[in-house]
Amino acid sequence: MAMGTDKVASPGALRMTLAFAVFLHHTTNFNLGMSAVLIFFVLSGYWVAAMWRKTYSKTTSAYFTYLVSRIWRIAPVFALCSAIAWALLFWRGDAPAAFGGLMHQLFSNIMILGYNSLPFQANIPGWSLDMELQFYLIAPAIIFLISRNIHLLVICLLISAFAPWFGGSATVAPFLLFFGIGVTAASHELKPSRAFAYRSLYATLATLFLCALIFAKDFMLGESPGQLLAFSDKTNLLIAVMMTPWALYTTRQASASTDRMFGELSYIFYLLHWSVLGALKTGEGSYAERMLLCSEALVIIFVASYLIWRLFDRPINKLRASWVSNRLLAAPVALPAAAPALA
Repeated sequence: MAMGTDKVASPGALRMTLAFAVFLHHTTNFNLGMSAVLIFFVLSGYWVAAMWRKTYSKTTSAYFTYLVSRIWRIAPVFALCSAIAWALLFWRGDAPAAFGGLMHQLFSNIMILGYNSLPFQANIPGWSLDMELQFYLIAPAIIFLISRNIHLLVICLLISAFAPWFGGSATVAPFLLFFGIGVTAASHELKPSRAFAYRSLYATLATLFLCALIFAKDFMLGESPGQLLAFSDKTNLLIAVMMTPWALYTTRQASASTDRMFGELSYIFYLLHWSVLGALKTGEGSYAERMLLCSEALVIIFVASYLIWRLFDRPINKLRASWVSNRLLAAPVALPAAAPALA
């Protein structure tokens, strides 16, 4: 896969921007966090399909290697952030007296699967990682089918459209279309042109700017905070669809070490921010007080995310990458051409 050098389209910067959009969703009424999550799913579908084709399919016991690797990649940080979330809940006296089955809580707070169906979720953003892991379980089958027939993406569309028939929000069904779009782009080498990608970006930014103007107007007119920018699911869906070409365009761009760091930090930032916001009680007080608390929270989240990445996530990821590398199948040795028969 040839990589471009468009520095504006930095893949790591995009992922951090998406994580920050979720932060805004939880600190303001600019509630477009779901659109950011949907774009995350597109990127996940793309990279899983790309890694399966390039690496995992060439390893010993390919599905086993792939699944262990993906769980190894996301579960340790998830478990650590879950532990932090619970510790902060108990510290500030907000832990519930009853929180559902203990075994369900322990398993899902460590291994992720089933987190979205927990009666009590200590770290709300964790629901999307449950969807991610469910996708991982079935991704090789989806990659196999779509790589052979691009029109099978329609099946993903139908499953998402009729998600209540397939388990609803407790399953990956509502989001399968976005994962499928990423898989399709990787499997069929679909490359949005630079012009198309930038039109996608500009259209999205123009829409968001319009939303910001509405926010400013309502705020100055003294509208109720609960009514400011109460974006519907359809609005979030529209933003995600508009932004998808740009997101796919970034996957074709070279990423320097700093940009890769931001991409990896985005996952930690995403999982950590909810607990820090709750601990600082950023939703209380006057508007100025909330702004100050949110600014403090942002600094704490970035610093904590960096420390977790540097001291915890990066060493674990290096071990994972080494393990996968050791399971790569040896390339077949080319046999010499047969000597011509003697006359």
